[in-house]
Amino acid sequence: MKTIALTESELVEMIQQIVTEKKKKSKKKNKSKKRDACYYKVKSRYDVWPSAYASGALVKCRKVGAKNWGNSKKKKS
Repeated sequence: MKTIALTESELVEMIQQIVTEKKKKSKKKNKSKKRDACYYKVKSRYDVWPSAYASGALVKCRKVGAKNWGNSKKKKS
């Protein structure tokens, strides 16, 4: 087994690099959740969450916007 001669400052620097890398990875995981107005509107309407129907509705809501989603089109006579 080989021994590596490290000074205390080098060891501290290596540990700090490892800690900062782990913090960056954990921050990326937290940003993956996207909860906007559509998420809450759709989730309140569907009993089973997550489901294919609810996910599809969420996509459609984000496409048209939360203000317009769920409103029926008014026909002009």
